[in-house]
Amino acid sequence: MEKRSLFRRILDDFVVALICGMAILLLPVLLLSSRARQWLFVRVLVLASRLWRDCFEEARRETMNALDDIESRDPELRADGAVRVLEIGAGFGANFNMMRRKVKYWNVDPNTEFQSAFLETLKKYPQVEMERWVAGYGEDMHQVPDNHFDAVIITHLLCSVDCAEKVLQECRRVLVKGGRLLFLEHVAQPEGSLVRCLQSFLTPLWRIVCCGCCLNRDSANVIRNAGFAEMHMKETRVEMPAILTRHVYGYAVA
Repeated sequence: MEKRSLFRRILDDFVVALICGMAILLLPVLLLSSRARQWLFVRVLVLASRLWRDCFEEARRETMNALDDIESRDPELRADGAVRVLEIGAGFGANFNMMRRKVKYWNVDPNTEFQSAFLETLKKYPQVEMERWVAGYGEDMHQVPDNHFDAVIITHLLCSVDCAEKVLQECRRVLVKGGRLLFLEHVAQPEGSLVRCLQSFLTPLWRIVCCGCCLNRDSANVIRNAGFAEMHMKETRVEMPAILTRHVYGYAVA
């Protein structure tokens, strides 16, 4: 991967400063209104996607490849070469272009600001059949049945949930035995590093503007300790601002 140019580094750092500046400027409104926070987060995500989406596409592609060799536990789906997939926090549907096989798809997302753009994206991928959109949180998916999915997908999710441990517990509950959790997450820099200190300093503001995103959350260890039967995790550093560069990706087997 090519190193960022000086101009790109300056631009990236400016965007980080802009996001934090918006948090300060709009702080009273954002603290009082969850709807305002959701609305702003969607706009921030559009900007971030345009700047940085390509930075982790290789890791995203490798993660999503873990869908390809799954055999569904549902006999009808298996005969059709399909799998049933739950994605938590799909946003605009950025993972659809990595799904090369037939998928019976559910999405759990509390932010309905994404819904119209998500459904427009879905139309481009006929291999993905939407079965249900659940407006809810990953920590409590009581609307979702036990042992129902061949795979669960989480990308850039654990940083922003209230309790990552509960989300992963729910993922294990809804997966069939042998089902896979596919993950791609940005994680905290090593303890004691200068960037880790910066992440901790910025997190209170960042959480407000980015719907709860904690820059200093060690999601890698949370995934490792979630009780999955197998763990296939890789670490990479992508060409993004230092507070976002460290990522883990792969899959875990229930």
